[in-house]
Amino acid sequence: MERRGDEPAAISPDAVEMLGKLFDQILDEHQIPREGERAEDLAARLIAIYRSGVRDLELLKKLAMRSRS
Repeated sequence: MERRGDEPAAISPDAVEMLGKLFDQILDEHQIPREGERAEDLAARLIAIYRSGVRDLELLKKLAMRSRS
């Protein structure tokens, strides 16, 4: 897939599935409602951290929860 300028690279279907499962796990562990600003912020953080190159699930989880301040 060709990228233009500042366009972020596409995330593979496997990565989307993995991020979705991790997102659900974090919501469950921290009792965060699926609907709402906290869940949206978490999803955005997970994607940003993944796009920065982090692939380790535990590190993704830790960084996503640490950066919620």
